[in-house]
Amino acid sequence: MSVTGRPVQMPCGWCGSPVEQPPAGRLRRYCNRSCRQRAYETRTAGRRLGADVDAGVVRTEPAERIVERVVRARYPRTAAGWETALTELSAQVADGRLPHWHAERVHRALSGAAEQTRVTIAEWTPPPAPPPVDERLAAAAEALLRVVGDEPTTLERLAAALRLDVVELRQVVLELEHIGLLAARREKNVVSVDELRIHARFTLGQN
Repeated sequence: MSVTGRPVQMPCGWCGSPVEQPPAGRLRRYCNRSCRQRAYETRTAGRRLGADVDAGVVRTEPAERIVERVVRARYPRTAAGWETALTELSAQVADGRLPHWHAERVHRALSGAAEQTRVTIAEWTPPPAPPPVDERLAAAAEALLRVVGDEPTTLERLAAALRLDVVELRQVVLELEHIGLLAARREKNVVSVDELRIHARFTLGQN
């Protein structure tokens, strides 16, 4: 009489969890398909790495890491920033934090900047004043605002209320938009009436 042993439980080949074995047939090495797949990926990745090392594709010693440090001077980018920087420079000169032998260099730099600023101001011309608003257009804008009120509307509804064609109404509102008398908004965002469908809801207000 011969006695043979058969495991009834084995650890999973990937996660180590207990794997119950069937009474006959092939032994189960993994507790589920996920563990089997991960173990397979690990084996194949190891074989691919070995093949790449043998072929010289992968280096066994990584290349040297080289770090290049570039120091850039930081300058203010706005007039307010330069004002703050020059105020601090004046304070450093006054209290002695900036050595006195640098005073001549600072003076030359500031004199050049002051002269260039003077020339720039002399050459600057103010922008032209905006043209006066046409009273007729201003009255049209007020009339539209009275008709619309604070409630959302559509081009189709507004054209019907004013007894205008939708195309004609759109052109009128576009003209008022262009000169800054009206602004259309959807969800608090300003939009052009030219981009709205006739059924799209919007509110109309002053720009």
